[in-house]
Amino acid sequence: MLWADYNNLDVIAAGGAFYMIAASHHFMGMPVLRSDDMVNWTLLTRIYRRLDLDPKYDTPGQAYQAGTWAPAIRYQDGRFWVYVTTPTEGLIMTSAADAAGPWDPWTVVMRVAGWEDPCPFWDDVPNAGGDGPNGRKAYLVRSQTGAGPLFVQQLSWDGKTLIGPTTMVANGPTLEGPKFLKRNGYYYIFAPEGGIDAGYQVVLRSTNILGPYVSKTILERGSTNTNGPHQGSWIDLPSGESWFYHFQQNGGWGRIAHLEPAQWGADDWPKVGVDLDGNGIGEPVARPKKPNVGTTFPITVPQSSDEFDGGALGVQWLWNHNPDDTSWSLTARPGWLRLSARPLAAKGGTSGAGAGVPFVEDSLVFAYDTLVQLAMGQVASAVTNLDTTGIVDGQRAGITLFGQAYGWIGVVGAGGQVTVRANINGAYTQGPAVAAKTVFLKASMSTTSQISFAYSNDGVTFTPLGGSLTVGRTWFEGIKFGLFTYNLSTATAGGVADFDFFHYTHDGPHP
Repeated sequence: MLWADYNNLDVIAAGGAFYMIAASHHFMGMPVLRSDDMVNWTLLTRIYRRLDLDPKYDTPGQAYQAGTWAPAIRYQDGRFWVYVTTPTEGLIMTSAADAAGPWDPWTVVMRVAGWEDPCPFWDDVPNAGGDGPNGRKAYLVRSQTGAGPLFVQQLSWDGKTLIGPTTMVANGPTLEGPKFLKRNGYYYIFAPEGGIDAGYQVVLRSTNILGPYVSKTILERGSTNTNGPHQGSWIDLPSGESWFYHFQQNGGWGRIAHLEPAQWGADDWPKVGVDLDGNGIGEPVARPKKPNVGTTFPITVPQSSDEFDGGALGVQWLWNHNPDDTSWSLTARPGWLRLSARPLAAKGGTSGAGAGVPFVEDSLVFAYDTLVQLAMGQVASAVTNLDTTGIVDGQRAGITLFGQAYGWIGVVGAGGQVTVRANINGAYTQGPAVAAKTVFLKASMSTTSQISFAYSNDGVTFTPLGGSLTVGRTWFEGIKFGLFTYNLSTATAGGVADFDFFHYTHDGPHP
């Protein structure tokens, strides 16, 4: 449905449209997308552009794999609600009357480490002793770091306070990402099991929200090529159709989004996909027909290219830490994006999953103001035009495919001269001196998740430089296209990089 890393996606229907959010981890910040037909999507906004829960989010290298993990979005009482956890700061929530914003500042519901994947639910049972209308209760289901068990706890009706004890309702192998749904008197918890790469989708069902629950597997890889089909959202349409969103881990792109036909069985158990092998468990459908939403809509894709000629960056862009708005500008040189170089953050850190992130000199991992966006499309490339007149000795600037393993092509200032250089995960390949004021730079990604780079003097004929690198998912995220500039950690801040545009092309459908 989308060949891009909208990982841990959650989708709802509200007001005749569909809204999707996804995890953004250490990138700032969580996307909100909108669709009229469940298939064609545009980026609407981002719920936040900085996380001030901890100073570590100010510095690259200190919060990779931390930040906002798997979120949930719901529509209740005329408002949109989003719940999410960070691995160490705890459970946070925000709400908005309009999905386009403004979104309220984060409310810290519970400052606690080790929780993950929360989802709220406002029940319709009256006189239940709750603080909602007619004594109704709200609840929260969640997992915990390490994936499982699942817990349910009462939530205040305003969504800001947890009430009373927790009840463990289920356990299983890597059981996480729970989503509540209620139908015909049954409470359902949709949840993935088995891990990102090889997991499957289960549904838990009970007539009591606190259980006991019965578990049933409803979607697996089976004989298909879609590994790990799980963790997503169930949608019932007015047309009578039902659909299920899920992700699939796929190389360096991360967790790409799928949409499966679904239905309710006569026994009130949900079914997803097609049971190709007859074992009672659905398997993914390669190319289902589009959902029947009553009419047709034009093809749209999330935004990618940017001419840098407006008053704001495109909503597709993400910073790799809390942005410093003094170090970039769209107005210093109208029609260009200016990034001001700063020394690398010379401090190692720890990722959100506990692994060390040791400092390495001249590593993009520790560069401030690295501006990135999701890789989109199975075959994709991006081209920028970099004006090198503001480059100083010791400065680096260019285009990147960024992750824990990364590559870039750009320019380096040394001895009063500016030369082209490729850096493939720390291995350098030197190119020629820049012959003109500007140089065109290109980053590409192939069907095998292989990244490569090239440069050009005219923007037409490109010369490859630096070889290639096959990349995978890193820090829970897929590889990302981006722009950057930095100085070595021992240098002083100085130099600017001016980018004229960012032109992105891919093999997916286009308007």
